[in-house]
Amino acid sequence: MKRAPAACPYCGADLDAHGSCARCGGVLTPTPPTGWRPDPTARFEGRYYTAGHPTNRVRNGRAESNDPVGGQMLPDYVEVPVARSSIRLTWLATGVTTAVIVIIAGVVAGLLWARHKPGPVPEVDYVQALQTAGLFDQFNSEANAVAHGHEVCNQLEHGGQQQGLLADKIAVDVFCPRFNKGFRVLESAKISGVFVLTDSLGTGAIVTDGGACHGTDGYADVGRTTPVTVRNGKGDILTTTSLGAGTGDSANCTFSFTFSINEGQDRYVVSIGRRGEFSYSFEQLRSHGLQIHLGR
Repeated sequence: MKRAPAACPYCGADLDAHGSCARCGGVLTPTPPTGWRPDPTARFEGRYYTAGHPTNRVRNGRAESNDPVGGQMLPDYVEVPVARSSIRLTWLATGVTTAVIVIIAGVVAGLLWARHKPGPVPEVDYVQALQTAGLFDQFNSEANAVAHGHEVCNQLEHGGQQQGLLADKIAVDVFCPRFNKGFRVLESAKISGVFVLTDSLGTGAIVTDGGACHGTDGYADVGRTTPVTVRNGKGDILTTTSLGAGTGDSANCTFSFTFSINEGQDRYVVSIGRRGEFSYSFEQLRSHGLQIHLGR
């Protein structure tokens, strides 16, 4: 018959005849020689026993770990290898948790960045607005367009009139919106004109060749490519063009030409080569064009 042990397997104190411990109150009851039991050291929820001997394997819930220090506090302690599968599961759970945290942190960071990311600079907005409106061709580069936009605002800052072309209005909207209210967009107009050289006396001032004609002798400067210049009242050149091919006969030779102007000037002074200057208002040119006669 197997004798009951003389010492409490939990605290090492002597047992009475009934197998009870007077120190910790433990009762020696038949237990499986191998398996999980409550940890006598109270360091963990359970400790693994093998053939009745406490080991270094411990667990809290399903998470297993190694506790040789606590095991050495118990009598008949033996050290066994810790189950590697449990360690792998523990590391796997830790890795998954870490990955989830990283993903959540990334999503939060992305949302914060999207909320606070800087918008496009005004210069980019201005160039894109010009392109959308079909006005970018007025400038030879993006830098030139941006410089013009800033100059528009600079003039307004120094008391300039709140008026300008559509490209100027876009510049005000983007760079200096405080001048937006009351800003007037000036109109543009394409002007058609004719220049008629007349020689009703038959002095030979006009040379004809199969319907084409041009001036000669004292009027030799009048012909195709004769320059046409448009200035404002201060003498600033607004635009230039030239006469087209002359059509007619030896009595009348007519040259056509066109040019574009913008509203906003006090006067529009048109000169045909060296044949004088002719002054008009914007409304006169837009409504009636112009017709200039030379000779008699």
